[in-house]
Amino acid sequence: MGAFLAALGAVLLFILRVIGILLLVVLILLVLLLLCPFCADLCWEHGVLTVKAGALGITFPVFQYPKPEPPPAPENPEPPRGFGKVKAKFAAWRAERKRKKAEEKARKKAAAAAAKANKPAQPRKKAKITLEVICTMLKGAGTLTKAVFGALRITKIQVRLGVRGEDPAAAARSYGKLQAWLYPVLGVLDRFLWLQFDELRILPDFGSGQPTVEDRVSCRVSAQALFIVLAAVRVLYEFWRKKVLDIFL
Repeated sequence: MGAFLAALGAVLLFILRVIGILLLVVLILLVLLLLCPFCADLCWEHGVLTVKAGALGITFPVFQYPKPEPPPAPENPEPPRGFGKVKAKFAAWRAERKRKKAEEKARKKAAAAAAKANKPAQPRKKAKITLEVICTMLKGAGTLTKAVFGALRITKIQVRLGVRGEDPAAAARSYGKLQAWLYPVLGVLDRFLWLQFDELRILPDFGSGQPTVEDRVSCRVSAQALFIVLAAVRVLYEFWRKKVLDIFL
């Protein structure tokens, strides 16, 4: 009996150690996610918007608009063979499983709605909106907005645009107007956002035929989530202390 209890204790100790190691790994990953800046590369070129997202300067494609058209399917597709046959069966099984889950979810939702309709609704005492609550909400929104804009870094900005018009005179007028308001607007934005330009070229394109200037706008947007999370926690604490959350809960 003693040997059995010793073996059981050793197994439990091993399981606890494995759980502790897994929790430590998850905690380290969460800390890295908070400390490491997220980044996203945005590029608009040839009428196509491409977004790549990632962390630590490594990005992967996540969005493209408009999406490239898929190649046309063959008229007489060959039946899948080997691994393709297994893959097709797995895809059909997943589709059937999703369909059954959707039906089960819809059934549970309908049952919950019917039970809620049959249950007499009790009047809920709503919290009053006072001037102090409104001031707290505005202050919290300002704190969170300031944290978000303070954590954002827009770097590697490359802007190359050709200003065009119906004729050279119209293109020249458009070029002058753009130059008049572009730099003041960038100066105002620079007071709230971290901007770093690698290239800023606004060129008059007087060609009446094919455009001679290739339009391209690209940048990298990065942010460190730690400051945003800390600001959000502080705002939530203020909302809880001033009983602002009672209005929404």
